[in-house]
Amino acid sequence: MTSTAAASLLVRQKPKFRYLSAWFCPFAHRATLALEHHADKVDYEWVEALGWEQRKDDKNVTGTGQEWWYHWKADELKRSNPSALVPTLIPLVQADNNDKTEPVADESKAVYESLVTIDFIDAVSGATGTDRLVSDDPYEAARSRVWTEKVNRECCSPYYGVLVRKEESERY
Repeated sequence: MTSTAAASLLVRQKPKFRYLSAWFCPFAHRATLALEHHADKVDYEWVEALGWEQRKDDKNVTGTGQEWWYHWKADELKRSNPSALVPTLIPLVQADNNDKTEPVADESKAVYESLVTIDFIDAVSGATGTDRLVSDDPYEAARSRVWTEKVNRECCSPYYGVLVRKEESERY
């Protein structure tokens, strides 16, 4: 192996992703925290891919003629994740092995589900030891997952329920 080839192996290129997310989703917030924790090792581009917007009921969808809340999902999210839920990570790859071209999204390799994305981000970051979010130690990793499930049931799900309330007064 030449010294140039050896040197190129030592230079680790940061993996890059399109990060399909939603500002209001506590499940996506977990993946955001993982991406930010490993920001020096993983690049991502945030895409707001899921949301709510108030629309006029011009076609009388509600039967009331009143404005209604429309839940929209980005086409990219619907194509890359069978459940069309956030968070979803889509790797950005060089299409022709030429560093001068813009990377393209490889939707066939999308990673989704918040806890899975955290493990994935931890793995592709190359983090070791205490820089990892999930311990290499099987006992500690198991303990972390127990607490993760507890937070999931007792915090994330109720928090999400508050965020998606239709009436502003119901959100507090």
